[in-house]
Amino acid sequence: MTSALSDEVASAWFARFSEHLQRGDVASTTSLFLPNGWLRDFLAFDWDLRTLHGHEKISSYLSEHLPNSNFLEFELASDQYFKPSPGPMPGTVTAGFSFSTPIANGRGYFNLSSTTEMEDIAGWKASTVFITIDSLKNHEEKGAAGDIYGGRCPTWGEARDIEWRKAEEEPEVLIIGAGQNGLQVAARLQQMEISSLVVDKNDRVGDTWRRRYPTLALHTPKTHHSLLYQSFPSNWPFWTPRDKLAEWLEQYVVSQDLLVWTKSRVIPAPTYDRDSKRWTVTVNKAGKICTLHPKHVVVATGMLGEPYMPTIEDQETFEGQIMHSEGFSGGADFIGKRVVVIGTGNSGADIALDLSTHKARSVTMIQRSTTVVQPASTIAEQHLQVYPPDVPVEVSDFRAFATPTFRLFEILAETRGLMWDQEKDLIEGLRKAGMNVDMGPYGAGILPLVYLRFGGAWMDVGCGDKIIHGEIKVKSGVEITKFTKQSIVLSDGSAIEADVVIFATGYRHMAQMLKNLLSDEIIDETYSLPNGLDEEGEYEVGYRPTGHPGLWYAPGSFNNSRLQSKYLGIQFQALNIGYMKL
Repeated sequence: MTSALSDEVASAWFARFSEHLQRGDVASTTSLFLPNGWLRDFLAFDWDLRTLHGHEKISSYLSEHLPNSNFLEFELASDQYFKPSPGPMPGTVTAGFSFSTPIANGRGYFNLSSTTEMEDIAGWKASTVFITIDSLKNHEEKGAAGDIYGGRCPTWGEARDIEWRKAEEEPEVLIIGAGQNGLQVAARLQQMEISSLVVDKNDRVGDTWRRRYPTLALHTPKTHHSLLYQSFPSNWPFWTPRDKLAEWLEQYVVSQDLLVWTKSRVIPAPTYDRDSKRWTVTVNKAGKICTLHPKHVVVATGMLGEPYMPTIEDQETFEGQIMHSEGFSGGADFIGKRVVVIGTGNSGADIALDLSTHKARSVTMIQRSTTVVQPASTIAEQHLQVYPPDVPVEVSDFRAFATPTFRLFEILAETRGLMWDQEKDLIEGLRKAGMNVDMGPYGAGILPLVYLRFGGAWMDVGCGDKIIHGEIKVKSGVEITKFTKQSIVLSDGSAIEADVVIFATGYRHMAQMLKNLLSDEIIDETYSLPNGLDEEGEYEVGYRPTGHPGLWYAPGSFNNSRLQSKYLGIQFQALNIGYMKL
């Protein structure tokens, strides 16, 4: 498809789309979508994050919200990243656009598909439309600081200290958790001139990563997991190692001027005053008791609770070592040992590979149920299509979120066959070696599990080859039922002699942790916990109202908080101004 035809198609469709929206014409707007098309709305029609699929749901949503909307000044994008262009799939066209309302500046992105001949301009329909509020007027992000300190007096350091003292006394937002999500939310709020304080129980920022097994590296390319406003240097490793990420997070706090209290725990349970619309939160700051009264509390402690390690019959009689994967110190400590790894997710596979590489006497993995396995090379290829190194991360984020999550699953399933030549030797080899390998939800591989279960998958970086060649053993379809002095007994009655048993069994659900932190009463008022995706494919109560005023969650991966922190901050601003009610 030529650029000229792309421009003609996008311009004609967009002219109709903008006209119908401004007229409030629900039926005509809906008709511009494919029957199975998608509308993803972040705050443009409603103060929420929503995805509607199919004409019936799109029409119903527009009927409810379009009469109260006042869209103005639609304009098709012309810059190099969002101008009308041939889409990623044959017979598609993509383009970005901007618009405004009396109170906000908006952005969007659409993907069109031809329903007739490509040259039939009227036959193009939207498969997806993403429409968002990008900022509230007169409340845009402040951008890079100029000479904002009035003749440089006070100095930058003095001015920062004044801001921090104010925030420590009465922060507008208290963020619990100084991992990547909490820090990116704090960085975003700072640019939106919303004061925040981050508290974290660890001694140092990044300790959550430092505690993981030493060979851990992030399972996405660096372009996917860079931090807001601060991409990695060009010579940064393709797969970011555990310790390097921990150091980068610690440095990020300094470079972004974030106010973080480490060695600080929220003392259960915070209380909320509905008259003042403020919390009372008591924090133990390295032994000093402090009381804070923020308007908002953002929980950014991750999606998982404490390490899960089952209690097994007679485990006290075992004469060897028993540990959770979180306590694994590295394969070099287990040279010559007989090691059994319980679990075949990413952690189990990485640990088994490390043990084998460091000459453990034997390594056996216990697989209870099926595991989705894909080579790292195919995962990297999928991510680099969405996050190419020559495109700014903020551009890639917006274009990535323009595809609704469940539509992404469909695309992954539709294109999985294109990857089969790269995957078949690994998957078929593992099956011959006795592993139970499946193709993932919808046949789409690993990525849907990241959203749906936060685990249960294995991105292979070498463990698979060792299993195929017999260097690592796998026992599938069984689970550990009992310990003896020098072995484990499995559910099929067989036994495996062992010196060390490592439970790579993941983590408990965060529900109990949140109840302990916030109280049953507060949790009971919320719509849900951030358990994963709702029926529309959006994170349940993530970066959106939770049902309890002033309580918010920041779940997901790096890209979620990197982009969706913007929409969280806009909601805070809208509540302050009075545009939004809870």
